[in-house]
Amino acid sequence: MKTKFMRSLLAVLGIGALLVALVAYNPSTTTAANLTGGQYTYLIDGEEVAFTFDPIAKKDGLLLPTEVFQKFDVIIEGGTTRNIILSKGTVRVNLTIGSTVFDLGGQPKALSTAPIRLNGRVFLPSELLREFGVDFTQDGNFISMRGFTDKYVDVKDLSTSEWGNLKGTLGFNNMVKLDSGVNVNGDFWMLTPSLITASNLNISYGNRARLLGLFETNSLVLVNLSNVSNKAGALVTATTYLIDDQRNQYDVQSVIDIGYGLLNSKLAPSADRLGVLVFPKLPASAVNAILYYDTNGYGLGTFRTFR
Repeated sequence: MKTKFMRSLLAVLGIGALLVALVAYNPSTTTAANLTGGQYTYLIDGEEVAFTFDPIAKKDGLLLPTEVFQKFDVIIEGGTTRNIILSKGTVRVNLTIGSTVFDLGGQPKALSTAPIRLNGRVFLPSELLREFGVDFTQDGNFISMRGFTDKYVDVKDLSTSEWGNLKGTLGFNNMVKLDSGVNVNGDFWMLTPSLITASNLNISYGNRARLLGLFETNSLVLVNLSNVSNKAGALVTATTYLIDDQRNQYDVQSVIDIGYGLLNSKLAPSADRLGVLVFPKLPASAVNAILYYDTNGYGLGTFRTFR
């Protein structure tokens, strides 16, 4: 049976438009928190900032009002159409309302949740902030953001030999045992500004900016895993740590996803993972550091130089 509301829409819009209207009219997602501010606390570089609208919490991610992106000088075009363009410096993102697929500099990528328009306002996935050099974390109703806009630098093209020499001094390869007992191939590199800004490293401008910002206060280990087995498993990052020349131990502080899913999530057969382990900053006097992984029962390898 049609409700009075639906009959009115049919009379005014017709069947085709009714379907679109019903998508927009979803009482389960329209709440006071969606339309006002104050339920969430926004922190930018540690300072509380008031925005007009609270985010919208979805099952697969958080959607932020466009004013948050504009706070970080992101230019937004097409806010009244289905297609939206976000740009800042050399970074350009093309989005479509209702779609998880987006274009980043000509390359297709996927979002965990789709951007939406609610009561004429556009809300964008929080994960997009990282494409513009903004680190984003959420703890309950507290949202913390840190911008690394001053870290945008020119990406350098390295020759094959230059890239090989750089990786050779700062990295190694070894087999890693996942929680399921299966061994996978792993490449490990101690990141430096030279590595982070090398064009040979296939990561976004936003992630480069984020890593350069973290580099100031942390030691960063890039991990590339390839599962060549026929069994799935996950890397146990909680048992991974660094030991320096003085036998000081440094535990993993956090894990950063820079491609293909979170580094310590389940790795299916034939799948890859690319992510960064964040450790406390090693002292400048450190010349060698051994990466340990207790599931293997031994040191995976040694990073021999720091620059």
